Amino acid sequence: MDSCEWIINETKEANFGDKRLNKRYGDILGGLLSSPNESIPTTFQSWKETLAAYRFFNHANVNPESILFPHTEATLERIKAEKIVLIPQDTTEVDFTGRKSLSGIGYLSNEKGQGLYLHPSIAFTPERVCLGVVEMQHWVRKAIGTTNSRKEKPIEEKESYCWLKGYNAANKMALAASNTMVVSISDREGDIYEVLEKLPCEENKAYWLIRCQHDRTVLNEETNKFELHLKEEVSKARVIDTIEFEIPAGTSYRNCKKKNTRKARSVKQEIRICSVSLRPPHRKNKKLNAIEIQVVHCKEIDTPEGEQPIEWFLITSVPINTIERAIEVVNWYLCRWLIEMYIKILKSGCKIEELRFETYEATLNCIAFYMIVAWRVFYLTMLGRTCPDIDCTTVFEDSEWQATYAMATKKKPPKQPPKLYEIILMIAKFGGHLGRKSDGFPGTKVMWIGLQRMRDFTLAWETFHALG
Repeated sequence: MDSCEWIINETKEANFGDKRLNKRYGDILGGLLSSPNESIPTTFQSWKETLAAYRFFNHANVNPESILFPHTEATLERIKAEKIVLIPQDTTEVDFTGRKSLSGIGYLSNEKGQGLYLHPSIAFTPERVCLGVVEMQHWVRKAIGTTNSRKEKPIEEKESYCWLKGYNAANKMALAASNTMVVSISDREGDIYEVLEKLPCEENKAYWLIRCQHDRTVLNEETNKFELHLKEEVSKARVIDTIEFEIPAGTSYRNCKKKNTRKARSVKQEIRICSVSLRPPHRKNKKLNAIEIQVVHCKEIDTPEGEQPIEWFLITSVPINTIERAIEVVNWYLCRWLIEMYIKILKSGCKIEELRFETYEATLNCIAFYMIVAWRVFYLTMLGRTCPDIDCTTVFEDSEWQATYAMATKKKPPKQPPKLYEIILMIAKFGGHLGRKSDGFPGTKVMWIGLQRMRDFTLAWETFHALG
């Protein structure tokens, strides 16, 4: 399999201690992208290539970190080119229940479920273009403990420590990209005081934005005592503006045993802001300091009949000095849903829960590859929406767009390359997108199917011209 330009760019920092492994790395990445929803044996063109892929996944020099490192370095370069970058993080279960031949997995939400936990951090622009994978955390749960036993553990021994590690991964990017504002975004599970302590300073260049879970005790400035509650205090603030947006239809993939469906609808919210000083919680053998944070209260008004009002208390280390910045913070939080879409690509598109390896280690190595594949699909989908008029050669090679154009139009490709969105739409039609005005922008599902067909057309195009 030949490696196209984007694969060369994403793999140039690869170093597995063996030139053959480095080359195989790019070959596997190209193969998986060409057939993201196929099994490993179906993906590769011969048994020799399939066997080489399995050997790579099981090699002692290969692990998820070494697989993702070259891509993460390329992601950092894309981050450096942006003024603002959002890095949402989230946890999802990868369900392998019933797979008795798979060693090394653990419990999921109950003793009957078997699998592993995945906690990715993914970089996006505020315009929702996916820049790449920042970090992939993973673990297995060997026992199901009680709430009391978990409370007694230090933060470093809890599963919730992943949220602090996710912030630290975002902060590493912020320190390396000094001219870019980096914001780590978490849902309610990320409301952990050890994260909130990461206030802006020389060591903490990344900001955090979290949907509040705990109604923490805050300082009463009149009495100088911690005797008020966060949610009540911010609710007293005056309304500074309103915001309207669309909640997309979708499914939460956080818990694979209990998927929560979400209906698409319009939402209008009142916005309030305030600053509060938090009382630190008690920690065994560790003293935490009181901190001051910003709070944005988003409360839905004019809620449609039969729907529950959507209300968020967003806490952040981002300074909020203007109404415009408050609205911007809410829009940044709305980008948190992008990581749900990313996880959906991994599970429904790349079908990582259908992998048939015998070990936990090989399974994780393959998932790390699919995380790069999922980025590529998401990147092309959203770039076509936000930058439709750029030249298609920005992301596609000549043979790719020419083969796509010829197959989609049954005409000879023009000398002047088409706009990016034209080619994106042609690829999406290969995947079943009808392209009607009412259909809107192509989604990720039709894109990953279309990209497979585009790859086949490109190989045929290159072969035809080589024989020429």
